[in-house]
Amino acid sequence: MANKLALCGITALAIASGAAVQAQERSEQGKLSLGMGVAWVPSPYRAYDNKALPLPMASYEGQRFFLRGPSFGARLWNSSSSELAVALSPIGNRFQHKDSRDPQLKQLNNRDISAQIGLQWQTRGTWGRLALATQKEVTGHGGGHAFDANYSYAMPFGKAVVITPMVGVAYTSSALNDYYYGITAKEAQRSGLPEYRSGSSTAPYAGASAMIRLGSRWSAVGNIRYSRLADAIADSPMVRGSTTVGYSVALLYTF
Repeated sequence: MANKLALCGITALAIASGAAVQAQERSEQGKLSLGMGVAWVPSPYRAYDNKALPLPMASYEGQRFFLRGPSFGARLWNSSSSELAVALSPIGNRFQHKDSRDPQLKQLNNRDISAQIGLQWQTRGTWGRLALATQKEVTGHGGGHAFDANYSYAMPFGKAVVITPMVGVAYTSSALNDYYYGITAKEAQRSGLPEYRSGSSTAPYAGASAMIRLGSRWSAVGNIRYSRLADAIADSPMVRGSTTVGYSVALLYTF
């Protein structure tokens, strides 16, 4: 996983769906779960029209391949407690100048959703789950890279409810930050905003996901996630504020 709250947007939704459905990994081996929900993730861009977004969800844990939210991966090595995998996942932050109410931001170029690929390692036990990931952007949007480390602990309440708090820290390179938050010389001349080159960033985050079984096939999942933006992002003329909080809820059906 990348700096998914510092990059905010749909990237936070990727974490939301992935974290919630991971509670099913062992009990739902070989089963496919599909669902739909809604997410609210306020953008860090200033004077920006925030919208509730549809959140498609999928979960599948096969012997080698898996789907976790919008991420697709293949295990390179696997044991009863640990795995190493290669995965493709979105960096869903997006800036559309038409959605900004600020006349200067309306003069900037759009920033599009990106994709990243890389290695993910995780290990779990009675003490919880530790996950590490290193990934690189591969869609030509800056070409940067990211590193993420997080710890989570699943807490069952009876047989129907699992709540999983999580804490982590994420690093994002300057190239990736600059694509989403930098302002080029041409954009500065056109908009009147100062030229800005974003550096690399390291940001902590925390959150919790919940899964509630509603029967033998239906489950409800939800997520809340908080992150503090690093100075390299918060100092951008495009950004207002220094924190983000995202929410999502969804229903899943297991086939």
